[in-house]
Amino acid sequence: MINNMLITKEVEVELSGTNIEYFENKGYEIPRRVDKQGRENVKRGTKIKVKVEDLKDNSDALVSVQCDDSGEILENVEWKVYKYHVKENGEYYYNKPHNNLFRKIRKKKYLGRGLSFYDWCYENLPKEMADCILDRWDYSLNIDKNGNVLGPKDVGRGSDGFNKKKRGYWFKCLEHPEHGSELKNIGRFTNNFQGFMGSIECIQCNAISITHPESVKYLKNTEDSLIYSAGSNESVVIKCPDCGYEKEMVVNALISRGFACPICSDHFPYSEKYFANFLKQVVDQRFLIQLTKKTFKWCDKYKYDFYLDDINGIVETHGLQHYEQTSGMWGTVEEIQANDKDKEELAKVNEIENYIVIDCRKSEMNWIKDSIMKSDLPELLNFKESDIDWLKCHEAGCKNMVKVVCDIWHNGTHDMLIISDILKIGTQTIMKYLKQGTELGWCYYNAKEENCTKVVCVNTGEIFDSQTEACNKYNLAGSSGISSCCSNNNIRKTSGRLSDGTKLVWMIYEDYILKTKEEIENILIESQEGGRKVKVVCLTTREIFNTMMDASVKYNVPYGSISSCCRKASFSTGVDLITGQPLVWMYYDEYLEINK
Repeated sequence: MINNMLITKEVEVELSGTNIEYFENKGYEIPRRVDKQGRENVKRGTKIKVKVEDLKDNSDALVSVQCDDSGEILENVEWKVYKYHVKENGEYYYNKPHNNLFRKIRKKKYLGRGLSFYDWCYENLPKEMADCILDRWDYSLNIDKNGNVLGPKDVGRGSDGFNKKKRGYWFKCLEHPEHGSELKNIGRFTNNFQGFMGSIECIQCNAISITHPESVKYLKNTEDSLIYSAGSNESVVIKCPDCGYEKEMVVNALISRGFACPICSDHFPYSEKYFANFLKQVVDQRFLIQLTKKTFKWCDKYKYDFYLDDINGIVETHGLQHYEQTSGMWGTVEEIQANDKDKEELAKVNEIENYIVIDCRKSEMNWIKDSIMKSDLPELLNFKESDIDWLKCHEAGCKNMVKVVCDIWHNGTHDMLIISDILKIGTQTIMKYLKQGTELGWCYYNAKEENCTKVVCVNTGEIFDSQTEACNKYNLAGSSGISSCCSNNNIRKTSGRLSDGTKLVWMIYEDYILKTKEEIENILIESQEGGRKVKVVCLTTREIFNTMMDASVKYNVPYGSISSCCRKASFSTGVDLITGQPLVWMYYDEYLEINK
């Protein structure tokens, strides 16, 4: 209810990432500009006028109001202060000796100046809340230096305590009697207008060990988890549970941002590791993580988080920087949100059927779980909330992938492709983690010794003792392309080309020798011709072949060379075994069209 004596009707507010959408939803016109990239955003410092009743309750906007008791006009009262003290009937009171409290003046004398703590509670709080707070008053400990028992009616609402050493009053815990009574500064409590319960709650009920047990492992002194709550501004010593690195960190920063060790961190955020585990439970192996133009050429400069083959969809896990201005961002919230829209449009233009954004602004198990369940994923992937072990997702989010990779390697699995399939990260990343882990003493990895897996160029049948040797032969920039081809995920089908344009297909030697001739043929067909068994005709001899492989075998010419000829990338390949004439090739379907 808005007070009839509220003088200010409109105020000017500055637009920022946290309130632009709020006021736009209220029907206000938001002035935007177009930057050099053609994107719309709001210029920093832009202000608009809004009605006071449309302000958020916690707004710092200043208003003028007339006291219902004294008739005095008060200037520059913060809106959040006004909203906190206005009564249900709209009345608003101001007590001149205490400029921040608004109530009718009482003349009774107390230990502290003004209202007693007892009266303050019932005048300013809902009855149920006041009852609860006053029931917590510990009469057995609140005793002054003369031995007098003090009750909440005996002390002023702003009293610091009953002596200089005990700056506060003792409050017990009603829910957990085993929690010891705690000293509380009631003056700080009664003068706090935002989240006022925080300064008088039982800390042990809201300690990190209760509300955020997953963060306890980062505290060097586990006792800190019993005495600090998640919102504490106190600094504590943080210790990396993996490598032992230590540093000081503010408690609420640890809870809100998490801990990334500068020595051994994998730099994957909690949300992505959490979501990757969720996908492993739902779609098993049929997804990719951290897409780049190596996976989809159209990705351009962007990196998408996840691709799901089952639904031809991309999923983005958006952290806090996509919703609010935070430190360390590469741009403003508006610029980041504009970039998000560009990414989505690019994906849809390139025939991505489903584009899903998961709100991960909080790195918390239930928050991300709720975001997933509110999205289109349950319908698209056909699962229920009870189908997922959400605790496993959380545990995966908390794991250091560098340590996980090194543990797998140390326990005897030295095949990077297997590790890649298990963890859904690329072989290059695995190599980086293994080098990092070797320096930390978590495993032993020697790149020169380990890069000796035999591979086969399926097109030519050549066998190479290592991927590096194959790269050198065909002038490939690095071995990641060959590794991707050899992966069980089939992240890539080909890497590199022959001089005639034929795409090169690669396999691990052990896998290659187990394939039949027909299976090899199908692999080559799929890589070159989009999965079709293609009939071809030799225009020189008028022979018709059911597949290019049949023609390749008869005339001892590379499969890719025949494909290149059919695609008109070259004129001929091979010679007639009797006449020596050059062999010219054409797709049989095209041949029929020409000769109708």
